[in-house]
Amino acid sequence: MVAAAGLAGFLVAAAPASAETALRPLVPSPTRWLVDGDFAKAADDEQPRNRARMNLSGAACAPPPLRSAVCLIVNDEKKYAQLFRIDGRTLRPGAVIRLTGQDQRGDPDAEGAAFADGYFWVIGSHGRTRHGDEAGDSRFVVLRVAADRRGRPMVPPSADEPAGVAASTRLGDAIREATGLGDFYGKPLAANGVNIEGVAVAGGRMHLGFRGPSVAGDGFVLSVDADAVFTARKPLHPTVTRLALGTATGIRDLAAVRGGILVLTGPVNDQPVAPALYLWRPRTGALRPLGPLAPPTGLPEGAKAETVLVLRDRPGEPLRVLIMYDGAENGFPTEYRIGR
Repeated sequence: MVAAAGLAGFLVAAAPASAETALRPLVPSPTRWLVDGDFAKAADDEQPRNRARMNLSGAACAPPPLRSAVCLIVNDEKKYAQLFRIDGRTLRPGAVIRLTGQDQRGDPDAEGAAFADGYFWVIGSHGRTRHGDEAGDSRFVVLRVAADRRGRPMVPPSADEPAGVAASTRLGDAIREATGLGDFYGKPLAANGVNIEGVAVAGGRMHLGFRGPSVAGDGFVLSVDADAVFTARKPLHPTVTRLALGTATGIRDLAAVRGGILVLTGPVNDQPVAPALYLWRPRTGALRPLGPLAPPTGLPEGAKAETVLVLRDRPGEPLRVLIMYDGAENGFPTEYRIGR
């Protein structure tokens, strides 16, 4: 079903009713992953709840082979991201990249990362805090870091200044005027307000996955021309897609794979919704549930699946992904293998 309204075209992608409940849970691989040290060591004045390594929210790597690629991980509490590498089954944190200036009020609430077309892309939440106590103007931003084919930043990263980091605020108006999203723009997350948590860039389009709102069992993806986000006079050509994910279920992350976009889902707030993976094909609108995620042994109570990082995506082989959890030390990286 397609209908034109407002700034955005409006598409509906339906999954088979209760299909995810009919699938076997996706079980963690027995392979154990480690982190060599910590992601962004805590400052002396920090509380455990706002340490970067406890609030990892998105990651992306330059294309394989991963052993020579550079990756970027973001968190939703600080003004910086961090580079890392994958060495076997160990994540090795590297240089910190300052995303916004020292004089910028608030952090960008970075919720997702992607790598495509020679850039790392980082998305701010574009939303208010849980209970709306802060307007969060600093969150209404998309950031981009130019990199070579292996993911090495073209400008040496700085922990003090946003060197080589471009910023855009074009998406705010597109969200405000988008069908199905505009009514929730500027509302707190606790009131089902707009909050972006995932980004994927593929085929020249930037796809933005919304944790909230959830409306009549549907989650939302806003797709725009990726280059236009950083080109003032180029049209964004936005479209909105509603994905049938389930009651109080939102998108926690997106990742581009062969033939589509992986969608990681979870609760909008604290509803009893199990995390799950879907495969969405933007070209056809098809949405296929891959299954709910069985939690790994030892996962801290209250930790939520927040990041899906593609490890291997080869034709004829199971898809290998790394799931990382917000609220767990260094994301508690856990591998899952998914049949195609």
